[in-house]
Amino acid sequence: MPRFAQLFKDTSPPLVYSNGWQGGSSANDPLLDKYAQATYTFTKTPGATLNFRFNGTFVGIYGAKRPGYGAYSVKVDDHVFPTLNANSDVPLFNQTLFNTTLHDGLHNVTLTNLGNTTFDIDYLYFEGNSGKTNEPLLTATFQDNDPSFTYFPASSWRQSPRPGTFSGSTGTITNDPNASLQYKFKGDVILLYGTVTPTSVSSYLVSVDNGPFFPFSARKASVRPHQVLYYASNLGRGTHTLKLKFAGTNGTTGDFAVDFANLYSTPSLGAHEQNSFAAEIQSPPLSLAEASHDIPKSVIAGLTVTSSIAFLAIMAVIYLLWSQRRQKKEGKFVKF
Repeated sequence: MPRFAQLFKDTSPPLVYSNGWQGGSSANDPLLDKYAQATYTFTKTPGATLNFRFNGTFVGIYGAKRPGYGAYSVKVDDHVFPTLNANSDVPLFNQTLFNTTLHDGLHNVTLTNLGNTTFDIDYLYFEGNSGKTNEPLLTATFQDNDPSFTYFPASSWRQSPRPGTFSGSTGTITNDPNASLQYKFKGDVILLYGTVTPTSVSSYLVSVDNGPFFPFSARKASVRPHQVLYYASNLGRGTHTLKLKFAGTNGTTGDFAVDFANLYSTPSLGAHEQNSFAAEIQSPPLSLAEASHDIPKSVIAGLTVTSSIAFLAIMAVIYLLWSQRRQKKEGKFVKF
C-alpha cells in the first residue's frame, strides 16, 4: 500500500491539549530556536494530557530532554507503556520521546505528564496506508475559494486583508460564533489548513460524514500560518462532507481563518490522474517529488506551503526522523 506520512508541529490543532499547557517563548527561554520552527508547547501541571487520534501503523512524539524535566506516560488505545523520563543533565533537542509500530487501524494516543516537573512537545510524526499495494498516492489541493467550500451565512465570512500570508493569496475568515462551513470532497485522506493565532477562536467543532463532532482549538501562543486545522483518513471511496462550526462562546469569538485543503487518494479508491480528482486541482499539486526520493511525498506536499525558512527546518526534522527509523529497523534503537 502507498504510505501516507505526516508531521504535525506542536501548534497543530489535531494535537489536543488539556488545561495546563502553554507555548514556549523567547522571553522565557533563550533556547527557543533549538526547536523546529522555534515553537514548542510545554506543561508543568501534574496530569496534563496530550491526545491524538489517527489511522496508521506508526507514531512518534518528539521534544526536548532538559534539566528539570520529568516523568511521563503514554497510552495507545488500551495499552499503557512503561513510564518514561525526559530529564537530562544537559539540554537535548529533537529527542525521540516515544515511538511505536502498530497494526493498521484507528488509534488513540494519550500522553500524560506524571509530576510537577516540566515536559514539552516539539512535533509528532505518524504513518499510515491508503489503497492497495503498488499503486501511487495522488494528491489534490483546493483553495478556500473553491466552490466545494460553502460558508454559512456568506455575509459572516470575508477574504483576508493580508492575502500574502495564505496559500494562493486567498484566505477566508470569520469572527461570527454562529457561522459555519461545509466542504464536499473526494479523497481517502483530508488535511484542512488555516492559521492559528493568540486571538483565534478558542474552540471549533468538526464532523465528517455526519459522524460525531470533535473539538479543536486554533488559539495558540504565536501566529502560525499553514497549520493543519483538521485531519482524517481511511475515508474510502465516494463524496465526503466535512462540517465545521463553533462551540458556545457567549456571543463572541476570535478570528477563524481557512486557507486550503489537501486531499490524498489512490486509483483503487477512485482517484486517477486523468479523472475529476486531478482535474479539479486549481493549481499544480504542492509536491517536491523530484527533490528527494527518501522522504514520503505526502509529507513534502503538506509542508511546501510553508515559508522557505520553516520549510527547510521541517525538512531537516523529517530527514532526521527517516534516519532514525532506518536505524531502528537495523536494530540500533530499542523498541518500546
